[in-house]
Amino acid sequence: MPLSTFRVAWTPPRTWFVTARLLEVAAVVAVLGWALQSWQVYESTAQNFGEDGTPTGAPPFLDRVTLFAMYGFGYGQAPFSAPLACLVLLGLVAILHFAQPVSHASVLRWEVFSLWAVVFLGNVVLVLSVVVALVRGDPNAPPDDGVVRIDTGPSIIEVLAAGATLPVLCLFLLSVSALWWLRLPVDFEAPDEEPDPSVRRPRRWRPAPAPDANVDDLTLDGVELIEPVERLHPRDDDGDGSTPSGYDDYFRRF
Repeated sequence: MPLSTFRVAWTPPRTWFVTARLLEVAAVVAVLGWALQSWQVYESTAQNFGEDGTPTGAPPFLDRVTLFAMYGFGYGQAPFSAPLACLVLLGLVAILHFAQPVSHASVLRWEVFSLWAVVFLGNVVLVLSVVVALVRGDPNAPPDDGVVRIDTGPSIIEVLAAGATLPVLCLFLLSVSALWWLRLPVDFEAPDEEPDPSVRRPRRWRPAPAPDANVDDLTLDGVELIEPVERLHPRDDDGDGSTPSGYDDYFRRF
């Protein structure tokens, strides 16, 4: 069976519209997965144990934010869904720019902005949690009592610096997509620049064919040249000038 029978009879604008909608669904799924993973990490910070291993009350809110920044996307555990959503948004803006015309492009533009706002707020929350963690300090750090201890691993600054690269990278990608989103035309149905009616294009004059040219084979600008013919009947001065001519017989052939 030929593959042509499976083709979808969609116009290019409709095809680009469906492609953009599928990318939007992918971005929504990525954002939902990212939010669920972040919420699970934050809920796990409520688990607190005393020195004897017995559970105690949940730590203060700022300590939980610090633990979320350290273990949520620090230590190299950055979620992949956040940069994926940013890259999908860049792809959507590229479709609106370079795949015109796109069906319902104005609607897609504001849908892209809504997704952009959600992803932007999520990355801002991550950056703010890093700032809180730097100010608050590590709540699990051992007390400075002068006792010599073994190396406990990277410091909180090193952990947060490694984890902060993800939201900062995402914010840069979102800035690029916002820049090109602002360059989108206001009305997608109308051309970007309306032609000035006062500026008229110069008239293109058709050159006369050469004397030895075959008039039946000559075409200029896609229009067939019609060989002049004589009238079949002379014009009557008393009539209205609507006597038949050779041109009438010529057009009757079509």
